[in-house]
Amino acid sequence: MHIVNLISGKDLGGPKQAFVHYSDNLRDLGQQVTSIIRPGAQVQSLLDQKQLPYQFLDYPRSRLPGFKHLAQYRLHRLLVKLQPDLLLVHKPIDAHLAKPVLNKGCRLALVLHSYTATGLFSADIILAVSEPVKEFVVQQGFKGPVWVIPNLVEITDKEPLVQAKQTPLRIAHMGIMRRTKGQDMLLEALVQLHTKGVDFRAIMAGKGRWFKKVQGWIEQANLSHKINLQGWVSNQQRDAFIDAADVICIPSRSETFGMLAIEAMARKKLVLVTRCGGPEGIITHLDNGFLADINSHSLAAQLEAIIALTDTEYQAICEKAYQHVLKHYSTPTFRLRLQALLDQL
Repeated sequence: MHIVNLISGKDLGGPKQAFVHYSDNLRDLGQQVTSIIRPGAQVQSLLDQKQLPYQFLDYPRSRLPGFKHLAQYRLHRLLVKLQPDLLLVHKPIDAHLAKPVLNKGCRLALVLHSYTATGLFSADIILAVSEPVKEFVVQQGFKGPVWVIPNLVEITDKEPLVQAKQTPLRIAHMGIMRRTKGQDMLLEALVQLHTKGVDFRAIMAGKGRWFKKVQGWIEQANLSHKINLQGWVSNQQRDAFIDAADVICIPSRSETFGMLAIEAMARKKLVLVTRCGGPEGIITHLDNGFLADINSHSLAAQLEAIIALTDTEYQAICEKAYQHVLKHYSTPTFRLRLQALLDQL
């Protein structure tokens, strides 16, 4: 089967990492895979590292008539040339643009990373990253096949060691800085801890339209000596960033999956995440991580509970987190799910 795997963005968020995982693992399952990326896309370096073949395609992601016509012309020209049996896209708008110009006999599969209804019905098959996303798709009235294929994390050959909890507790957060990601709630929780005299050290890393806001809030709270704000963490720096922390905190208002959660669990780190959707299918409270309600008081309370853990309790949770990821989110499990999908096409 010839599969064209297409992604149209330039950044390096979770969907771009999943895009590479699909190309890599479909190839290893014996499929012919052509990856399509936008010129200047940061994901190019990841494709190069894995020696995955790719082509460039630049087109406007727009539903406006003139731009839409140009996008579909370029997509059609590419698809006629490549003649794929399956087109895999990672954005609903790409499904919307590509559907009318598919080559004959080609099916369209949408890997859905978001709660976005527009474009769903252009897909023949939807690959949801979590059960909540599947439920969303079904609620929208989609009648085609919906598979749940969670993202994977690449486990290193050398198993990480469970590290002892530090004093004061090291709390880390990274992600796009915007309201959905809940940095304001995390900062409010840290202010509450500080007011109660609870000692901690925190690092917040990321980029986005809220970066300056977050910087201002830290300064207003006079917590620059306890909370370090830094820019985006590159893929090369990711393990070191996670390893330096005791707790990886994900204070989101909404998440479809939780890529950072499984990355941290794969490093044997304790994850604290809000009950915001996808991560609730990954974390079992007090077993392989901690769950908080979507508010600052609950986050603060759970951070205090983590501080109160004995070393034995803390390390047991970290070990369970690692074993859970090995079983459910590692490469072999991802390939089994992909193969089951391929067998049905």
